[in-house]
Amino acid sequence: MTPRFPSGLDDLSAALAGIEIPQENPHHRAILDAHRRVQQLDAQLLAVAGDGPTHCCTDARGQLEQLTDILILRLLAGAELTRLLSSPCCCSPASDEAEADTAEDEAECRSCLAAEHTIVHACLDAFAADGDPAAMSSAALTDRLRRLPGMAEARWTYAELTPQRLGRLLAPYGARPRNVRFGTYQLKGYLRSSLMAALPDCSC
Repeated sequence: MTPRFPSGLDDLSAALAGIEIPQENPHHRAILDAHRRVQQLDAQLLAVAGDGPTHCCTDARGQLEQLTDILILRLLAGAELTRLLSSPCCCSPASDEAEADTAEDEAECRSCLAAEHTIVHACLDAFAADGDPAAMSSAALTDRLRRLPGMAEARWTYAELTPQRLGRLLAPYGARPRNVRFGTYQLKGYLRSSLMAALPDCSC
């Protein structure tokens, strides 16, 4: 993931200067994270390819499989970055003359295509596919998400998700796993109501 900005030093300098740092734009952060992911995978490709051919058939086969896996992830990451860069941003700050149109602009933002691809929306789609239960265990929800194509929040492919990674992706939206009773068992899971409350108004 791209290093956090503003950093602690920026927070301190802003506090000393009495400047309020505006809230980070999730769509812009997603672009930075996707670009960082592409750079990391490019570096991995070069590192594996730079090892040179090996005389052992087993090692050569393993190297080829590793290159193939990284290449697939790189193509997916590149496609996600392209999608993020091409998504229209409908939430530009309103000018003084356009303050009266704020409500209309906000309504347009909620229909923005970019807002349909957050991990929160993906989780709610998984809930819907399972009949919209009140709660799903972290394991069951992750299993549903792992069947999806593409990238989750430009950090991992959906196929790479684990309950721990899912928790890290949902945390910025305020959705966290909790102890939920499923029949006679108590498991870590997510409430549908919590995910609904975590829906972003607009990701751009």
